[in-house]
Amino acid sequence: MRRVPEADSAGHRLLARSNDKAGRSGIIAGHYTLSTKDGRFRQLFREAVRRPPESIPRITSVRSVALSNRPTKTTVGLTRYSNLKFLVVFSRPRQTITFYSSLFDALSDGAAIAVIAHELAHAWLNEHVRPEESRSRELEADRLAREWGFGAELKALDKEAETVNE
Repeated sequence: MRRVPEADSAGHRLLARSNDKAGRSGIIAGHYTLSTKDGRFRQLFREAVRRPPESIPRITSVRSVALSNRPTKTTVGLTRYSNLKFLVVFSRPRQTITFYSSLFDALSDGAAIAVIAHELAHAWLNEHVRPEESRSRELEADRLAREWGFGAELKALDKEAETVNE
C-alpha cells in the first residue's frame, strides 16, 4: 500500500511511507519525515532507499531526513543516532539524517546517490551492529553501500569529492 506524501503549509515537509508502487518497502521501514523543497533530492533519495537488496533487515529508527540550507565546507551528509530512554525500562532508538545542500547540489546524480547510500549505511550499522563514530565506521559504511550495489556511484563520488576521514 502506498501513501502519497503530503506537504505542510510551507510546502516542503513530507510524511513518507516506505512502500513504493511495486510493494517494495525500501531500506527504511515505517514512517519518516522528508524535509525538502528540492525535487532532485527527493527523486535521488527515493531511488537510493529502494536499491538495497530486499533480503537485508530494514532500518526502523529513522524518523527524519532533511536537506538543509545551512552552509558547510566539509560535510555533505550526517546521520545522528540517539537512544531515548523512558522510565528506565523502555528504550527507543531514533535517527536523523541531514544532507547539506551547499555541497550536495554540486555533485552529479551518481555521486549524490553515493552520499545518500553512505548515510543510509551509517543508519543501518547504527541500528543493526552498534552506534559508533570512528574512522573505521566511515570505511564500513562505504563497504556496506558497495554491497548494496552502489559501487559505481561511490566511484563517481571519489572522482568528484575528497573523502574526509577524521
